[in-house]
Order: sequence, then C-alpha cells, then structure tokens
Amino acid sequence: MKKIMFLILLFSKISLYICAEQFDINKFSDPHKYGWDSETLRKEYRQQLEERQKLLQIYQLNKQSVTLNMIRSAVAPGWGHISAKSYTKGQIFVGIQIVLLGTTYYFYDQAMDKYDKYKAATQIDDINQFYNDAQTPYRLSQSFLGLSALVWIYSIYDSILETNRYNNQLWNDVHKEYRKQYLSLSPTGITLHF
Repeated sequence: MKKIMFLILLFSKISLYICAEQFDINKFSDPHKYGWDSETLRKEYRQQLEERQKLLQIYQLNKQSVTLNMIRSAVAPGWGHISAKSYTKGQIFVGIQIVLLGTTYYFYDQAMDKYDKYKAATQIDDINQFYNDAQTPYRLSQSFLGLSALVWIYSIYDSILETNRYNNQLWNDVHKEYRKQYLSLSPTGITLHF
C-alpha cells in the first residue's frame, strides 16, 4: 500500500513539474493579446461581459427543460406543448388522444358485448356468429389503440422540438432586449453600442 501511495505522489509531482515548465505566465497575463490597449477598453469589455452574464442568467431562469417537457408529454400528451407555450398544438394532441382512446373503448366495449353473448350461447350457429361478430370490433379497437400509441410517441417527440423552439425564441427575445439597451438617445445624438 505504501509503494502505491509513493508511486502516486511521485507521478503527480512529475506531472506538476512538466505542466509548470510549459506554462508561461507572461503569455497568460498579456492584455494586448485580447486587443486591450488601454484601461478603458478593459473596463468596457468587463461591463459588456457582466451584462452578457446577466442576460444568460435571465435566459437560464426562464428556459424550459427538454427532459421535463418530454416526461410531461409522456404522462399526458400535449402537456409538454402547453408548458412550452404552444397551446394550440397541446390542445390538438389532447383532443386527438381523447378521440382515439374513446373510439378504442367504444369498439372494445362492442367486442366484449358480443364475446359475452358468444360465451353464453348454446347453439353452434349462434356461437360461430357471435364469435365472428366480436372479431371485427376487437380488431378495430386494437388498431385505434395502436394509432393512439403512435400519436402519443409523436407528441413526445414534438414536445422536444417545441421546447427547443421556445428556448430559441426566448434567447432571441432576451438578446433583442439587450440590443435595445444599447441604442440610446442623448443631447449629442443617437448612440448605438455594439
């Protein structure tokens, strides 16, 4: 155990020595490489950097989580869209899902009604007729259930797209507000800061 610790310490010491030898403090601290020829340029850059950090904080506070909206859409289709402020799409997905699940239930109920008659029948002709009559609504209910699952999966995928669209629009709005702050009217004229 002592040998392993000794080797780790030796290796770390050698790697620190190699890194320290390659690091040049003069190149790192040279302000002229950034185009800062004067103290005022450095202060202006620092102010711009602080303002951009404020913009990023505003964006971070208001942006939507793609994962959370995906989970919302997995729980209830359209919820992720509504959360991302895409109300129309969210309502359409909710409506389509209700119609598809309602149709699925309707045909499944018909199939089970005919299947109950099939189980209660005693004549061979009635047994065959009720069984055949139960097959069509059952297949239709399964088809609508599959279609409902496809719509559900697509709503999850589309909630990802809508959340990204919302986040992009949010960034554009925040950036536009930032640009408005740099257009100012003063007694000497209009000033536009870039």
